[in-house]
Amino acid sequence: MNKVARVIWNELVPQSPVFSTADVTRRTGVTLANASRDLRNLQAHGVVARIRRGLWAVPNHPDFSPYAVVPHLFAERQRGYVSLLSALSLHGMMEQIPQVVHIVTTSQRPVLRTPVATYAFYRIEKGLFGGFRPYRRTGNFDIATPEKALFDTLYFSARKGRRFAFLPEVELSAGFSHSELERWIRQISHSPLRTAVKLRWEALAGRVSAGT
Repeated sequence: MNKVARVIWNELVPQSPVFSTADVTRRTGVTLANASRDLRNLQAHGVVARIRRGLWAVPNHPDFSPYAVVPHLFAERQRGYVSLLSALSLHGMMEQIPQVVHIVTTSQRPVLRTPVATYAFYRIEKGLFGGFRPYRRTGNFDIATPEKALFDTLYFSARKGRRFAFLPEVELSAGFSHSELERWIRQISHSPLRTAVKLRWEALAGRVSAGT
């Protein structure tokens, strides 16, 4: 086992199964070119997976999940959180398991397809960026609260393009706060969009109440 491999198993993976080429060079003292070469060799043997340039993961590690990659997709002063159908699923509010990891952020980003998952980014206005907290069961990433995840879904379903217009059956979690979701609706600055989201929420709440 070479120096790069030893550092990955003994120092990096115990902290996180997702790491960068820069992490490897700092711990080993080898050049960036040599670290990249050794990582490519490990990738060829199916030991590590390249997420994108300079970012790697050990998918077979028991602590790995596709969500563990999310914090590593942003620069130091940027941020994004898991939301929409991904968060609704993790909160147990819907049975369907999304095939894509949905991430809300304040910048426009293209879809990222990787060997471990496809990551889709949804740009939201800065005034509506919030309502998330750490989720530590399967990777240290930020996740929308149940209320914010549902709000984000309704919000994007009402915007141009009507993404998530056909929402799977949703079950409100225990302790779900109607007032918290409605507080987010009131913060939408564009009046027609605010009205559209409010109507979608009222229709959904009515269906959920009728089913209980």
